[in-house]
Formats: sequence, C-alpha cells, structure tokens
Amino acid sequence: METRYTYRLETPADWAAAEALTREAFWNVYKPGCDEHYILHIMRGKPAVAQELNYVCTEGAALRGHIFYTHTAVVTDQGDALPVLSFGPISVDPARQGQGIGSHLIRMTLRQAAEAGHAGVVITGNPAYYSRFGFRPASDFGIVDQDGASYPELMALELGPQRLAGLRGRHHFCPEFSDIDPVALERFDKAFPPKERLRLPGQLF
Repeated sequence: METRYTYRLETPADWAAAEALTREAFWNVYKPGCDEHYILHIMRGKPAVAQELNYVCTEGAALRGHIFYTHTAVVTDQGDALPVLSFGPISVDPARQGQGIGSHLIRMTLRQAAEAGHAGVVITGNPAYYSRFGFRPASDFGIVDQDGASYPELMALELGPQRLAGLRGRHHFCPEFSDIDPVALERFDKAFPPKERLRLPGQLF
C-alpha cells in the first residue's frame, strides 16, 4: 500500500466529492450511465446509513476511494429480524484502480464492524473478488434475497464464530437501492459534467 494515501471517516464535506467519484467509477460499468451516485445522494442523513463505517481514501485534497455501509436485516419466516450490515457502492478513482485502495477499505471496515459487535455483512458482488475477504454464498447460511431467490452474487460474511449459524431468512437491502425515480435521477445527473451513456459488452442491465 502506497503511503501517499490517507484513510479516514467520511464527513459531510466529502459527500459531493464521493458522489462525483462514484459516478466516475460506475459510469457504463453495469448499464449505460449509472445510478450509484444518486443512491448515495438520496441516502444521506437516513437512519439506515452506518456512518461510523463509511470511509474515504484521500491523496492530498483529492478523494480516491469511498465505501458506503448501511444497516440491513435478515428476516426469518417467523418474522424475527437479525440486524446485519451491507456495503456498497464501493468506489475507487478509475485512474487509481489496481493499487489496493478498495481492498484496504474493505478489510479495514470489516475489522471495525467485527470489533463493534455486528453479526455479519450481506452484499451482492463478484464472488471471485469478494471471496478473498471471506465472503461465502449467502445460501451457506440459509439466506436468500427478499424475493426468496438465491444466486452466487448474493454473499455473506460472519463477523464472529456462529454469528449467522442457523439463521435462515430473507435479506432486505434498503429500498432506496432499487426504488429509483428515473426522472429524479436524470435531473440530479445534470449537475455533473456530461458523459455519454454507452451500451457495452458485459453490462448486466
């Protein structure tokens, strides 16, 4: 890890820069354009945000990385809810990718989450990447998504021995991540420099 990078808690003064960084990192990656920067924007100040785990990586005055955590839950068939965490988006300046910034943000915050006593973390992501941090298929813990579906990209990590053992339930991400108003997104995106939306191979949507 290069010592020119500094890792610290995100503050409200970082919000605009984090949204701009996230837009750069995700533009045309999963679909033409992106909405991850807008999700950050509409989540600001909401109780579901785990602000104590939201960190940035800086290089001088420039923001180079950002990780965003939320409080979510796994709900059993009996209606009991186990609080867990989720993270994402995690963003790295495209010009600084491959330098370990994202890995450092993940490892550092997972360690802090474990020390704070959280039971586990549930995410959606690339299994080949996130398995290096100890994530396993969520189905290993009996966890499915809120619609009851199971797929390799839904992954979970216990933050202590047996913290997710015998759980079995549906994981609920914050609704803001899926209930996006396309008109509001378009209006918000106009505040940023214009970028072309492209349909590229490998996009998911």
